[in-house]
Amino acid sequence: MKQRPHHLLLLTAVTFVLISFFVLNQNHVIDIHFHDTFFVIAPTYVFWLLAVLALFIWAPYLVTEKIMFSKVLTWTHVTITMLTLILFAMTLYFGENVSSLQPRHYYDYSTSNSFNGDDKYTKPIGILISILLYGQIIFAINFIAGLSKRKT
Repeated sequence: MKQRPHHLLLLTAVTFVLISFFVLNQNHVIDIHFHDTFFVIAPTYVFWLLAVLALFIWAPYLVTEKIMFSKVLTWTHVTITMLTLILFAMTLYFGENVSSLQPRHYYDYSTSNSFNGDDKYTKPIGILISILLYGQIIFAINFIAGLSKRKT
């Protein structure tokens, strides 16, 4: 693992797939409020999506492993990617109940201001997605520096 840290992304993907089969509460759903639409998604599909994303990020390393400039940059990229994927999964699955697995609360949506609290996860998820995307720039820098080093 020290010489090929990108295999941790494969391990993360396999872990997400295994977690998807053994999700703690099968009755749990993830509600995503986007404009005036609610998307209700089973956590199993979210874990599968995160596994595919980890595999999608892992695959280019198989082709470009010898070209990469620095192991430190590779470790940085893999660490940022893994941590954001794990935090993203925890935020979506556990939400506000990270410390206590209490039953869900149901709200009355009969008033116009009842939707004000629905975007409480928008900012943390947006930050995590931004960190994930900016972390991918490290891969590009590592690859481009490795290509330029090879040419000289």
